[in-house]
Amino acid sequence: MRRLKPPTLQQWGCPHQWKTTHSLPQAEPLQRVRRYKCLRCGVRVKTEERLTVPWDERDLVALVKTLLPQGKPVYLREQGIMKLPLYGLNTLLAQLGYVIHAVKVRDPKRFVACTDRHGRVEQYGLFELRRIAEEA
Repeated sequence: MRRLKPPTLQQWGCPHQWKTTHSLPQAEPLQRVRRYKCLRCGVRVKTEERLTVPWDERDLVALVKTLLPQGKPVYLREQGIMKLPLYGLNTLLAQLGYVIHAVKVRDPKRFVACTDRHGRVEQYGLFELRRIAEEA
C-alpha cells in the first residue's frame, strides 16, 4: 500500500494541471478509483469519489514557518531552494494572513528563481515571512 506524502513548497504553489486515470470497475460495490497526477509538479492523489487530501493550508503555514521564521530575513538558496513559486504561495498564504516578502540581491550565488502570476521568472535572494496587517 502506498502512502500519500504531504506536498513540498514547489507543489503547494503549483497551479495544478491534473491528469486523471481510472481503474476498471470493481466487483461489489460497483465503483471506480480515480488517480490524479499533476503534470507540472508530480503530486499524486488517489480517490474514489472526489479529490480529498489529508493536509490543508495550516500545514503550508507550518512548512513555511520552519523555513522562514517570522520577521527574520533568510537566504533560501543557502537552504537548498533554487526555485520557488512565489506568486502561488503568496496567494495561498494571503488567505491565512501571511505574505512572503522577497528582495532582490546582487550576488548570483544567492539567486532563487521565483515565478510570478504569468509564469515569468524573476531572481530574488532574501525572503521574509510577514503577517499581513489587518485593516480596520
